Amino acid sequence: DVVACARRIKKLCDSIDLPSFVKTSGSTGLHVLLPLGRQLTYEQSRAFGQLMATVIVRELPDIATVTRNPKQREGKVYVDFVQNGHGRLLVSPFCVRPLPGAPVSTPLRWSEVNGKLDIAKHTIRTVPARLARQRSDPWEGLLDLRPDLGTALARLSEWLA
Repeated sequence: DVVACARRIKKLCDSIDLPSFVKTSGSTGLHVLLPLGRQLTYEQSRAFGQLMATVIVRELPDIATVTRNPKQREGKVYVDFVQNGHGRLLVSPFCVRPLPGAPVSTPLRWSEVNGKLDIAKHTIRTVPARLARQRSDPWEGLLDLRPDLGTALARLSEWLA
């Protein structure tokens, strides 16, 4: 379900011409990063994230929720737009998590986000060899992109109609 939600976010981003990048959380989830090109305030970026989450939950109501309380999620994937906040922690890329097996938060290519993805295989033991095999950075350009957010927001509003 996590993969299905991430793929749906990717589809939404593609349809509104908003680039997106993905990584494992180093735990059980995936983080989708949207480059905003330093064009929005904190409040605006959080509202944008909320709009995106609202669309995804509407599209996938059987598997996705924005309900924060784990006891009230009914086994659904939590689409966490609230994490975009002052003082909130985000697991950085290549961070080793303090969990059994030492999983690592790992940047992925979207082509890797499929039914075969096994987040548990990205560990302190496997990630160095993975990096050595890669010919390019899956996040190349992430910090330099300045997408047309006006157009993206206009297209996103069509999904909310």
